[in-house]
Amino acid sequence: MPPAARPGSGRFSRRHALMLMLALEILVVGTFNADRYRRPGISVDMPTTYGHVIV
Repeated sequence: MPPAARPGSGRFSRRHALMLMLALEILVVGTFNADRYRRPGISVDMPTTYGHVIV
């Protein structure tokens, strides 16, 4: 087995570093875009008078 494929060898390969950077980028971009995302729809305030309904 190559040294990087041996279990428990403790090596951090270039492929693992790239996967970690990609995962971090996805988290950062997803967090940034989550703040900007607005669902389509109409915002309706609930009436303050008891028994009144918006139809």
